Amino acid sequence: VDAAGRSRALVESVQTPSVTTRGKNQKGLANVVPGKGANVTGFYKDDNVSLEDLIRRERIEGQQDYDKNFASHILKKGSKFRMLDEDDDEAYALGWYEGAEKKMDARQRGEASRRRQQGDKDRVQVNLAQCTRCMESKKFGRRDALMSVSQHAYLCVDGFNQCILPGQVFIAPLEHHSAITDLDEDVYQEIRNYQKCLVRFFEEEEPPRAVIFVESAVHRVSRDKALMGAGPHAAIVAYPVKLDLLAEARAYWRKAFDEAENEFAVQHKKVIETDAKGGVRKAIPKNFAYVHADFSLGGGYAHVVEDAQEFPRDFAQHTIAGMCELTILDRAYSSRDAYRVACQELGARFRDGGFDWTSALDG
Repeated sequence: VDAAGRSRALVESVQTPSVTTRGKNQKGLANVVPGKGANVTGFYKDDNVSLEDLIRRERIEGQQDYDKNFASHILKKGSKFRMLDEDDDEAYALGWYEGAEKKMDARQRGEASRRRQQGDKDRVQVNLAQCTRCMESKKFGRRDALMSVSQHAYLCVDGFNQCILPGQVFIAPLEHHSAITDLDEDVYQEIRNYQKCLVRFFEEEEPPRAVIFVESAVHRVSRDKALMGAGPHAAIVAYPVKLDLLAEARAYWRKAFDEAENEFAVQHKKVIETDAKGGVRKAIPKNFAYVHADFSLGGGYAHVVEDAQEFPRDFAQHTIAGMCELTILDRAYSSRDAYRVACQELGARFRDGGFDWTSALDG
């Protein structure tokens, strides 16, 4: 699909009894005349370009160059530009796109490649600069809420506006990734260590609490865009709940996942069980959008999101709030001052109480 919303084929080589060719025009494009019957190569000088090469080029360069060259052609022709039928327009436009690149010499192609690479780097920097969970980002405003930082991950108190339960925290990888399923094993193990510490941390409270770990990897992007830093920063939110709610929580989340989307639009199993050891990484393939709830590292449920645009963005918070007889408008802390005090107390108790697994590395 181009910028105008029109569907565009990457390559076309058809055999049909309804068309034939009558010579070539000045640009080298086969003139197509309906009704005669012959083999047609529909695009400009594409005999030496394989389908694989065209697809690879499209993925690397994107659709913008195609539209840019076609728009440049229209401007160059000016009043002499003739709007073609859709089929002719498609072939002619792609012919112009192919021809524009072939007119470049090696130096020009090198410069174009360098510009594309620099553009990719610039987009990476812009995306990362806007991320509120990347520690190197200017928008990372959680320094006072940090509880622990390891080589590949960190533990932090959730934001004031996100906290609906006292002690609500999240674990995130230091590098920008869109989902836990995308992480390398060493990064995942550090996140797992933090989860184990939090289970013990809340169990030793008075009264003791259990932890429901929830990851919402709903708004996924393509792999190419993810490599450029696009998409949300992955995080597992830890919701500490009353111990007697843990058994009820399993049934509550199972029902919530079962009712999450229209049953006629669902292609995957609505509720996928995850075991205590492998978690979501063994249950959901990479590049799938999903929500995963784990109950104090005793196994959990996952749901593959079929339609990310329609799926509720605050699904996890709504589910937790409903289970605890709250609303997502409720706040765990009455004011920002109370929130800042809670951040200091949680961090100190986690570190000084011997719950921080990274302290063993420092010692």
